[in-house]
Amino acid sequence: MAAVVAGPLGLAGLHLWRWSRLPSLAVWDGSDTRERFVRPAAWLGLGLVVGLLLLGVFRLVIQPAIPAAGARLAAAAAVPLWRRLIVIYVAAVSEEVLFRLLLLSCIAGLVTRLFRMADRVPSRNVTWAANGMSALAFAAVHLPAWHAVGPLSVGLALIVLALNGAGGTVFGYLFVTRGIITAVWAHAGADIATQLVGPLTR
Repeated sequence: MAAVVAGPLGLAGLHLWRWSRLPSLAVWDGSDTRERFVRPAAWLGLGLVVGLLLLGVFRLVIQPAIPAAGARLAAAAAVPLWRRLIVIYVAAVSEEVLFRLLLLSCIAGLVTRLFRMADRVPSRNVTWAANGMSALAFAAVHLPAWHAVGPLSVGLALIVLALNGAGGTVFGYLFVTRGIITAVWAHAGADIATQLVGPLTR
């Protein structure tokens, strides 16, 4: 179902991205077999590093202060591996299409036209503001999932917003500078850290 929905949303997002006039990137044709595998692995690895860093902050700094914060990762450990793999795929594709390709592009395009910028091209400040707003929205939609496994205090809500917002900002930067496919691979890498590595840690 997610794949069916992501297709039309992705096409709409590409049109919105072109309308926003965010940077156009050179299209890699995939003719080099080594790079066909090396590039995705590199972006997946970058996302994994980001995810592991956030996981480390979570386990070593946040969880000792707020023990209830570990409930989400504990709940993930009880989910079958195949379902967690599906979650990684669905989250990486659908969330990047929604929050980067659609929302970030929309915000950048609207602000650029609202302030009547030259050639309707988003400035660096507009692009960063759009990235920040889309990252905040991305972080906010993760709050209900945390609430589902236990009480969501103000402190825990702020932690969820901060950690997911940091990840969203990185994915937004990659989207603007390297393209949506790069952001998807990096997001998948980060989710591997939280969905697969996280439940193995204590």
